[in-house]
Amino acid sequence: MTSQNSSAIPQEDTPSEVSLLRRFLREPLLHFLLLAAGLFVAQGIIGGDEREVILVDTEAQRYLFSQEEDLRLRPLTEGDKQRIVENFIEEEILVREAKARGFTDSSRVRALLLQNMRFFIGSDIPEPSENDLRAHFEANLDAFTSPPSLDLNHVMFSDPDTVPEGILDALNQAEDPSTLGDFDTRLGYRLRFIDQRRLVGLFGTEPAKDLLSVSEDDQDWRGPYVSPTGSVHFLRVINRNPPRTPTYELAQDWISTHWLSAKSNELLDAALDDMRQNYLVVVEPVEGAPND
Repeated sequence: MTSQNSSAIPQEDTPSEVSLLRRFLREPLLHFLLLAAGLFVAQGIIGGDEREVILVDTEAQRYLFSQEEDLRLRPLTEGDKQRIVENFIEEEILVREAKARGFTDSSRVRALLLQNMRFFIGSDIPEPSENDLRAHFEANLDAFTSPPSLDLNHVMFSDPDTVPEGILDALNQAEDPSTLGDFDTRLGYRLRFIDQRRLVGLFGTEPAKDLLSVSEDDQDWRGPYVSPTGSVHFLRVINRNPPRTPTYELAQDWISTHWLSAKSNELLDAALDDMRQNYLVVVEPVEGAPND
């Protein structure tokens, strides 16, 4: 009786059996077989998919997110990131479709390919009526409202070695500050209606933050701000412009262009839905993105 009961109780592994199992798990051949099995399963899932692959890798996403954060001067939301990735995918599809249609040669670049493809898709849009334009204007007032902006006095030194000592004091005391610097043929001595994005584009992220933080009663010169080309800039905020919405009459030409763009985008979205079926889009996960 005792012998029967003992035979029904599970026996523990002997030391020799445990050792054998550990050796088996460490065997390189086993690792190879497991990896091969995993690859076989993955190939079975997507192996029959012959679509062209568009890979949005981690490095590309980090670059795109960083560029947009610099322009917006704030962390990106998850919605922002999704839109950025989606825009990148759409542009990549358009570039590849443009090449497939022959819009390419050795001298062409991405922007021109995109322009050609967008024109190709939206070339059959009819001219809008005035009623179309007025309705579009009323429905999209935000799009025609200018963002807040700054008016600035500007002095530039093309050679950093020529910036005199005590330049900020001299600028604050000068009746004609332009006599203290070089003439900037691109920007001049006074900048009008410079919004946040243009500030970043002209002078960089940190100078833009500094200028946008200036209080209304602060009329002092600020700088130096060193441009990527090495020139040195000094700026003074002289006016803050609130958002402005023009009348229909003043914005009519702009409204027509915006209407045409909106209609073109509608056709583009529909075409992209069809084109996307030709591609397998793979978006790598991004950890530690700019605002994570």
